[in-house]
Amino acid sequence: MATPKSGSSLGMEENLKKAVTEMLVLTLLSREDMYAPQITQALEEESGGALSIVFPYSVLYRLISNGYITEAYKKIAPDGRRRQYYQITPEGRAYQAQLEELYHSFSGGVELLLGERGDKA
Repeated sequence: MATPKSGSSLGMEENLKKAVTEMLVLTLLSREDMYAPQITQALEEESGGALSIVFPYSVLYRLISNGYITEAYKKIAPDGRRRQYYQITPEGRAYQAQLEELYHSFSGGVELLLGERGDKA
């Protein structure tokens, strides 16, 4: 499948999703340890279906390589499969707080600008 071009609304949607995925995964893991399918399910459910991760392992491995999460432990699920649980690190909590602050500052500025445009109409 071709990557959407940046001038399209689909391209903008994909770029926005990529930009906030790390923050959202860290937010979920700051609440509780989770395994990959649980992360994707929680993200979709808690966003009202607006957000999803098709392949969470790329973001998980990137967060692991940067020291923000760890492969904490494995548990046997009721269906007999082993589940790898991920856990946020202290560095991950600090990074998540930085991302959240940046996100709120940025999105607040965008809302101000869009609000000004709407007031002039």
